[in-house]
Amino acid sequence: MNETIRFGTDGWRGVIAEDFTFGNIRMVAQAVADYLEEKSESREVAIGFDRRFFSDEFARAVAEVLCGNGVTVYLSPEPCPTPHVSYFVRKNELPLGLVITASHNNYRYNGFKIKEGHGGSASPETTRAIESQLGKNPVRSISLREARNSGKLIETPLDEGYEALIESLVDIQAIRRSSLHVIADSMNGVGGKLLEHWANSKTCRVETLRADRDVLFGGRAPEPKEEYLDVLRDAVLYNKADIGLATDGDGDRSGGIHADGSLFTPLEMIALLALYLIEERRQTGILAATNANTLYLKRIAESFGLPYVNKPVGFKYIAELMQDQDLLIGGEESGGITIHGYLPERDGVLINLLILEMIVKRSKTSLELLKELYARFGEFHFRRKDFPSPPQKGMRQATALAQKPPKKLANLRVESVDTLDGTKLFLSDGSWILFRQSGTEPTLRVYCEAPALEDCDTLISAGLKAMGEADSAR
Repeated sequence: MNETIRFGTDGWRGVIAEDFTFGNIRMVAQAVADYLEEKSESREVAIGFDRRFFSDEFARAVAEVLCGNGVTVYLSPEPCPTPHVSYFVRKNELPLGLVITASHNNYRYNGFKIKEGHGGSASPETTRAIESQLGKNPVRSISLREARNSGKLIETPLDEGYEALIESLVDIQAIRRSSLHVIADSMNGVGGKLLEHWANSKTCRVETLRADRDVLFGGRAPEPKEEYLDVLRDAVLYNKADIGLATDGDGDRSGGIHADGSLFTPLEMIALLALYLIEERRQTGILAATNANTLYLKRIAESFGLPYVNKPVGFKYIAELMQDQDLLIGGEESGGITIHGYLPERDGVLINLLILEMIVKRSKTSLELLKELYARFGEFHFRRKDFPSPPQKGMRQATALAQKPPKKLANLRVESVDTLDGTKLFLSDGSWILFRQSGTEPTLRVYCEAPALEDCDTLISAGLKAMGEADSAR
């Protein structure tokens, strides 16, 4: 096995020209072909790609290898959102879909996502099986011209019928009849002007920022988190817009800005949408979250007598749950959310449209809805901070903290420790803090939910100190 290629929580990612090279990506493509040969009766694959540097060329290289192994490839002719690949795979009952994207990572990265026939992220079993094929056989490929001539390469858009699915899930006409003023931010990703396409009308004004391709993403990461949404925040405040909504680099995650310029976090989004689906649409089902997500979902589920499920970090675990359970809504803290009736997949444009529908149907701003949430379930705020950390060090420190947790953190009693994914400390005032090494990059992620943002900052500082002390004491 090639030790530089490891699949994390959502595929394989690497630094372009260091480990994410044409040689390595062809090796991964050969492993996918060998996996299909061994495990699947069908030998058809869909391939999409984002707007990153050389994503189109990497996608074509993958197609050359797969076609060279007798696999029929449906290749998107243009950059497309990851959900379009998932949709195409499910609609056409293909065993796999592949997406060349590093999602929300900065411009130095590219990546390789795998989707399965159910229309969601590949299971850990599937990714391990593909990993086990790495380097077993020499790479076999043919040129794109040969692939076209042989009928093995079919270049086709992957979103035919996708609009009808969205219209079945969101009241688009209600949004268009509204008088909302919306600022959309695609962060130079594949979201482009999709939200504007869906929602803009004579009365509902949607203006899109950063809709064009920029392989450098303005020197930042195309991730809808607070430090990268200052452009959207400024535009919302300057234009006195009702709301700002963003999507990430490959269009499967959401984030936003309230009318007052404050961050509209994905944790707030999923909680408000859960209430909307339950109270306005009269829907029921499981409320599911990954381990770094808000406890609001658990409180809402308990309030309405609905089941709640907590999963490890990684949307693939929500996707697995959705395949055989009646899920109402599920998501992860980084903005990936799905709802009943959709694929077991994240979709940033869908969720942003649903946010607009919620605001229109409830006749309240996102801030007003948030204040109601606080009044009913308590006020909590969320903060995530990322710190550069070699994977082994971050995992070792988190493990040491779980083995020797402090009795108190920032003068709050540590009531329990959870090790489902990383080390999560639950505190006496209802706050929690989670330390987790990223599965896709050399980063230690620290997540915290507390009654005030300043409390989050205090807890994160105290938690980092405690983690270092626990590691030193081992």
